[in-house]
Amino acid sequence: MKKRIMRILVLILIFIVGVAGFSCLMNSQNTDNRTDLQTAVIPCMAMEIGGIEVNRMYGYAQDMDEAYMRDTLTPVGTDKSLSVSITPYGRKIESLVYEVRSSDGSKVIENNKIKNFQEEEDGRLTAEFTLKKSILMNQEYCLNFTLNTEAGSWNYYTRLLQRAGLSTEKYLAFVNSFYTKSLMQDNNGDLRTYLEPDSSDSNHNFNNLDIHSSLEMVSWGDLAPELSRPGIPAIKEINENTGSVAVTYYITAEDENGEVEHYQVDEFYRMRYDQTRVRLLDFQRSAKEVLSTDQNIVSEGQLTLGVTDKEISYLSDSEGKIVAFVQQGDLWSYNLETNKLIRVFSFRDTGSNDERNDYAQHDIELVRVSKNGDIDFVVYGYMNRGEHEGHVGTAVYHYSSEQNVIEESFFLSSSKPFTFLQQEMKDFCYISQDGNFYLVLNEKLYAIHMEEKNYTVLQENIKEDCFRISENQRYAAWSDNMDKYNTDSITLLDMEKNEKQQIKAEKGTKIRLFGFINNDVVYGVAKEEDIKKNSAGGMDFAMTEVRIQNVKGEIKKTYNQEGYYVTNVIFQDNLLELERVQKQGDNYQKVSNGQILNNVKDKQDETFSVVMLSTVRQAAIMGLQFTGGSSQEPLIMEAKFTELSRDNVLHIKGEEKSREAYYAYAMGKLWGIYENAAEAVKAADENNGVVLNQNQQYVWEKSNTAAKSGLVLEDIPEAVEKAPFDPKQLEKELKGKGTVVNLTGCTLGQVLYEVGAQRPVIVKSKDGQPAVLVGFDSYNTTLYNPKTGQTELMGLQDSTKAFEENGNVFFCYMEEIVE
Repeated sequence: MKKRIMRILVLILIFIVGVAGFSCLMNSQNTDNRTDLQTAVIPCMAMEIGGIEVNRMYGYAQDMDEAYMRDTLTPVGTDKSLSVSITPYGRKIESLVYEVRSSDGSKVIENNKIKNFQEEEDGRLTAEFTLKKSILMNQEYCLNFTLNTEAGSWNYYTRLLQRAGLSTEKYLAFVNSFYTKSLMQDNNGDLRTYLEPDSSDSNHNFNNLDIHSSLEMVSWGDLAPELSRPGIPAIKEINENTGSVAVTYYITAEDENGEVEHYQVDEFYRMRYDQTRVRLLDFQRSAKEVLSTDQNIVSEGQLTLGVTDKEISYLSDSEGKIVAFVQQGDLWSYNLETNKLIRVFSFRDTGSNDERNDYAQHDIELVRVSKNGDIDFVVYGYMNRGEHEGHVGTAVYHYSSEQNVIEESFFLSSSKPFTFLQQEMKDFCYISQDGNFYLVLNEKLYAIHMEEKNYTVLQENIKEDCFRISENQRYAAWSDNMDKYNTDSITLLDMEKNEKQQIKAEKGTKIRLFGFINNDVVYGVAKEEDIKKNSAGGMDFAMTEVRIQNVKGEIKKTYNQEGYYVTNVIFQDNLLELERVQKQGDNYQKVSNGQILNNVKDKQDETFSVVMLSTVRQAAIMGLQFTGGSSQEPLIMEAKFTELSRDNVLHIKGEEKSREAYYAYAMGKLWGIYENAAEAVKAADENNGVVLNQNQQYVWEKSNTAAKSGLVLEDIPEAVEKAPFDPKQLEKELKGKGTVVNLTGCTLGQVLYEVGAQRPVIVKSKDGQPAVLVGFDSYNTTLYNPKTGQTELMGLQDSTKAFEENGNVFFCYMEEIVE
């Protein structure tokens, strides 16, 4: 009996030792390849104007598509001289080569090596160089640099613009003076003369200040910050009348407990110089708190996120116990049950003030938070450091909560900068649990098989208004022929199962896709005879029924009311607002709206909610409020990375958009990409910006319309003199001399810019007759009559009225660039 017991004990001991040994072995294997992100190695560059560093450039480890590289604008005088500086960060500089290319990057104008660098006291290297060849006035060019060092070569990009009568140095000096004075509590009174304070919300939130904010808020109120890293101005737009400059700098402040807070501050200035002083036309400031692992942001059922944007990106698990959230390019996770706060992903190096780590040209999309705390997420944009430092792309990551490590599953390289990638990525990407990655690039819906590094194109020629994603991003739906007013079928895709189903219109009807509510698809049904053009030139899609259908094909709710038609559906939280009309003769008359209410809430809505709090020192701050949780201070941790053991990079050959695109730049960034030129102009006008076409030619600029202009009739192409209203016919008859721009829907004031830029504009004038707008002054427009071959004057007010009555039909053309 005793021997038997001894044998059992020995077996138990062997089992315990074996389990312990195996556990140690597994832990050893799991932790040996845990690491931090590699330290940044790429040097930085900048241009210099009047001894002021401007237009900071960060290095790219790949060749970028120059047509899209428009983060900064470097003006050059008629002497064509330029100055450049390099911050080596310990790298040995071997050579620097510059290259001037056409605006779309397709043609090299000149290239040369820059010599004779001078070392400054702060370790920077500076040099001057002069362009050898002439460039066109008022036309943007690509200015690229290739920096060669002992550790590798990198590319840097800015835009080049030669214009006369600029006040560049005065604008730069103003920006540097304004933001530094705002930090001086006792010497900022003269800033008051530039502000236009009112009682708007901008007087209560450091995240959203503007020219209408009070001097107290602009000078940081009770926050009492100190400058921790100065900003380098970035020229965004400049012409003879105005200049737009952005600057990003960093400040610190102490909270009530003496803990140090860190803030990134982004400012935008639009200015005019009137020969006596700089006048501030527009000012925007956004301060965002950068959370650190030294801070405890958890207290009394709340994650206090401090000064940040109202729109907080967060996602919880299905039970509402774990929440992941994004702030200032960092991903955090908080577990209510274990009381752990983890910084899951960040390019920032703890304890470092290296500017390269803070370069905010990336964003994070949350895809899935599992009940065990695992997180699937996507990082897209410029990679500040690590394995892909200097590359632009989309990285798919999986965070293991148990091991507290991040593993990169896949990296999709891109030759477009973050601003363009953001336009495609910000609304949709999905990772299925079997390893498929779904996203839209270049108007195509891709299913990328990450393990095999290949892909399938599921749908081409995607138009934004015909493609929708469900709330949990698992389901996609699109109009099959990509025409929202002429659709016979809608495809519904379950990306988790990779299964499709079709929703087909009944005979004699068309259907229109609107989107999803609670992951159910919403679409409307209209009889073909109720779809017609209206007097404003738009389309009336008068629907007799609106349906909500689940992914199983079941109709959950419908709306139809005798005598009423629905023309549009607007999504408002858990409510569908239905814009309705009634038929009066052959026309539709707008009536009161209807509603469809959805009462279903998910667990995340019940557990977590965004709250805004008012404080004395930080003014308005944001938080994530939740129920439950611990009253103790959380354990704060930082995740590690798993070293890559295989090549997981995929390149998808970029293709030009199949449709013409217009790029509106405003507030120092890419504001939007539009197929319709008139929409782009309206957006730029409302936000004090500019519009460029795919060739990076100026289509329109705010506040840069000439006071008067007159075109020489002999210079106008015969195709334009005929004044056709058909843009396709005009394009054909121009025979490659230019590209037609349809500005129908713009105002006369907006299209006068084109005439000032020496572009004739075809208009629909009195009684719908064609004419060509060939000149204007403060009182009249000059119209060319194609029937008589003569010009005539029409008062500005009469012109405005006549053009509006005839639908504000305007066509012009952009001449081909000849270098």
